[in-house]
Amino acid sequence: MSWAQPDALWALLLAPLAALLGLWAWGRRARALSAIASPPMLAQLLSRGVNGARVTQGVLTPFIVLGLTLALAGPRMGFDWQQTKMEGVSIVAVLDVSRSMDAQDVSPSRLVVAQRELKDFSGLLKGDAVGLVLFAQGAWTRIPLTTDYGTWRWALDDTTTGTIRAQGTTLSAALDAALKLLTRADGSGRAILLVSDGEDHDDEASTAAALARVTDANAHVYVIGVGTAAGAPIPLEGGGLKKDESGSVVVSKLDEARLIRVAEATGGAYVRSVPGDGDVRALYDGEIRSKLTASERGVRRDKLWHERYMWPLGMALAGMVGSAALGIRRRA
Repeated sequence: MSWAQPDALWALLLAPLAALLGLWAWGRRARALSAIASPPMLAQLLSRGVNGARVTQGVLTPFIVLGLTLALAGPRMGFDWQQTKMEGVSIVAVLDVSRSMDAQDVSPSRLVVAQRELKDFSGLLKGDAVGLVLFAQGAWTRIPLTTDYGTWRWALDDTTTGTIRAQGTTLSAALDAALKLLTRADGSGRAILLVSDGEDHDDEASTAAALARVTDANAHVYVIGVGTAAGAPIPLEGGGLKKDESGSVVVSKLDEARLIRVAEATGGAYVRSVPGDGDVRALYDGEIRSKLTASERGVRRDKLWHERYMWPLGMALAGMVGSAALGIRRRA
């Protein structure tokens, strides 16, 4: 046996609590009645069987709580195997980890928002192979193409702006690293998902040449812009804010125009990061999966459990009906 919602089992503690409350209420009522009349008088005032009915209701209450809790936890017993054909495209997420991603013009920081965006994106994947490339002053392949989304998300969480010590932003190196992964993939559609604030210390010629190589490989760059046009200072690792050579505080701004040009150069699309998953859903459903060719990636076997929640639920409902049928009323 297994449980669909094992965390709900803590509510089993409510059953003994209900029993204790019932005993407390019984004692309180008995003391109140003894202050009003003697036992022989109470026997004449109260209907025959009323005490037994109250005891039965007191027993049924924790019984009902127990049944409802077990039903909520979702007991499952036995299962069948279901085979599902897996089809997907090849996607390499390219994440900017330069110091500008520590700017806090979006809360709590650009990098944290970017990580959330990618985790939301991974929740939409349907058999796609996904890789992860980090870049600052240079690029690093963090995870090759895989369908192990749990490991991919772990690597994403284990990323900071200190992961690559050499600071700067070289987009061309990141695109080349992503393209290297994609060229090893099968014949499925190829996509690069760039998440950045748009700062790029590359010269325009290097970026344009990298984008041309992406296009020649029949790949497309899709971009999520993180940050605001107003921008924010860049906090330093040891405290303080980044300053330029003249001593002025550097304000990093979202370069939306640059990111749009990057996406358009390869026939991709651009969205700005927003709360919720509407932005990544628009890219995945509206662009990547609808326009790129998916290839078969094998067969996935899933367990289809036989749900047994109706047993404890029926037990609880029977207890409710029984308790209602014992309605205690004064007889004429």
